[in-house]
Amino acid sequence: MNHQTRTVLGTRTSVASRHGAASTTHYDHSEHRLKIMVRIEADLEAASMEVHGVVTGASLRALYVIARRTTSLLHGKDLTIDLSRARATDTVLEQLHECARLSRLSSGVDSSEVPCRVKIVDPGFIHKVKEYA
Repeated sequence: MNHQTRTVLGTRTSVASRHGAASTTHYDHSEHRLKIMVRIEADLEAASMEVHGVVTGASLRALYVIARRTTSLLHGKDLTIDLSRARATDTVLEQLHECARLSRLSSGVDSSEVPCRVKIVDPGFIHKVKEYA
């Protein structure tokens, strides 16, 4: 069940995935990759992180690392994490809102935390995942 699919880089052969849906290459799944645009105001009074893609427990660590690097430049000023163009799981949203409530930002690597004033802009779509007991 091979079909030809046109992509930006040319023609790729698609194959059936294990679920039976046609799949080509990683290009179809590029929307799942985490893309983060950091904007810092010229006077260093505030910053925003615009997030695209799907934020999961695994990619949340990368988000924390970038957020901590950004807050190191701000010296206690506001950081807005804009998830309006992203998708996120319930667990991720709970963790981010807890960080905002406590004004503490996790490192994503170890258990250390830094003080940070964080504002979370919720996504328009909550990514549902199955949890197995």
